[in-house]
Amino acid sequence: MLDDFSLESIITYAEAHPLIAILLLLVAVILLGSLLRKIFKVVVVCAIVLLVGLYFTQGDDSDWWKRIEVIGSEVMAWGEALLEKADEIFEKGKQQLAGD
Repeated sequence: MLDDFSLESIITYAEAHPLIAILLLLVAVILLGSLLRKIFKVVVVCAIVLLVGLYFTQGDDSDWWKRIEVIGSEVMAWGEALLEKADEIFEKGKQQLAGD
């Protein structure tokens, strides 16, 4: 039954009947949109379930926030040191350009 089936025959049929081709394309787009919406809903539900599970498995989060604050302060210190070093390099480059 599918021995005569080919992409060329579908293209020929779509060229001969453009209204049916447009309707089939519209149905395909609607089905794809519906599928994507359902996948998005599943992803949202899974994310909520995982976040609730994470909340209950972490226990007391005050220690977690303390660790985050310590890491944040270290990152800020590194960032300030990096900015100071960048200023030094910038000034050296400016002096070299002015001296040339």
